[in-house]
Amino acid sequence: MPGARPGMTDDEIRGTVRKMLLANLHEGVSEHFETPYCFIQPSPTTYPYQYFWDTCLHVFILTALGEHELAKRNVRSLFAMQDDDGFVGHMLFWTRVRPAKWTDIFQSRPSRELLRPHMSALIQPPLVAQAVQRIHAGTQDTEFLATMVPKLKTYFDWLGSHRDIDGDGLISIISPFESGMDWKPTFDEVVGVPRGVAGRRLFWRVVGTDARNFLHRYDLRTLARRRYFLVKEVGFNAIYAQNLQALSQLCGELGDDDGARRYADRSGTVVASMIDTMYDRDDCAFYDVHGQTNTKIRVLTPTIFFPLVIRDLPEPITEALIDRHFLHKQEFDTPFPIPSVALSDPSFYPYESEYLWRGPTWVFYNWFVYQCLYYRGYRDEAATLVEAIRNLIQLSGFREYYNPFSGEGYGARDFTWSGLVADMLNLEEET
Repeated sequence: MPGARPGMTDDEIRGTVRKMLLANLHEGVSEHFETPYCFIQPSPTTYPYQYFWDTCLHVFILTALGEHELAKRNVRSLFAMQDDDGFVGHMLFWTRVRPAKWTDIFQSRPSRELLRPHMSALIQPPLVAQAVQRIHAGTQDTEFLATMVPKLKTYFDWLGSHRDIDGDGLISIISPFESGMDWKPTFDEVVGVPRGVAGRRLFWRVVGTDARNFLHRYDLRTLARRRYFLVKEVGFNAIYAQNLQALSQLCGELGDDDGARRYADRSGTVVASMIDTMYDRDDCAFYDVHGQTNTKIRVLTPTIFFPLVIRDLPEPITEALIDRHFLHKQEFDTPFPIPSVALSDPSFYPYESEYLWRGPTWVFYNWFVYQCLYYRGYRDEAATLVEAIRNLIQLSGFREYYNPFSGEGYGARDFTWSGLVADMLNLEEET
């Protein structure tokens, strides 16, 4: 497949993104579930399944490219295995049920069904209401909306009833892999490893977390009581609040006024709890918290900016976050921003490693923070993130992550997340 090259125009970048997504597309019919499936692998070899938030990110890319029908098929496939209580796992094993990595087996529910198409036991950041909203905005397909909103409601109700463990509105994750930012250095403290450059001790502690969950058969009451790994992660909860608001708006589109009020109120509760529990007024930052006392984990990663996407976040918090951290020379100011942890943090490592999200630049972070800045009027700051990604792709192609100093590409090749640049380019052209 043709890759990126220096000097590509924005339209050529979009064309390459489309070819990449279509090359990674898998469609068929599941005999077990008697239903069609359709998903895009994040990369041809490294990530072979349908993944929850990867599918959501693919919807943003596909709709940016005008591929709305394909986006619909991906979302329908994502919910085709949904449990009656609303749960949807973070990995869907359609045709290849053998784990890509031996450690993945601990992320599935112990069952004889492991030898058939099935879902994992974990969750991922719930970008899905916004994904459906984006499809609806481009199609005005009320039939699709009427099919998906009941599924979304039961899914978000499951999250609220099963993962709001402390009753404060905030969602707790039970594994580092539920954050979507697998080896985020925030979690070192929680698994009992001193923060620094990652090593095998961290690997076994994180794998041990999933293995312990597996041995407890992912019984949430047991895991909540024992509190082995319960983290209220800023990125997850900011996305949760944002998507509750999106679900409220989708309910409104269908004339479901009760649902619209209910999910808007829940979103407001999440935002208020985030400010009360996660925001540090002295540091002007939102921190992940853990433990019964909501101990703040004082690690600066780009998720400190994620609450900026919430439209009714108080303006003083917005200004303090951006002024204090966004352009701080010792934190996130690199030739190719945004590094996935502050330069000053002992865990910072900008090179290729199996321990992801500990220094390199990811297109996802730029895409998400770009929206935070763009919609709050920080257009010049947002433009720097688009330009950084445009340059990274022209320099190193569509890679999983990049060196924030040199721009060298690392990890998986033809990595679809980097196609989020198409959505960023569209927004930039609207300015």
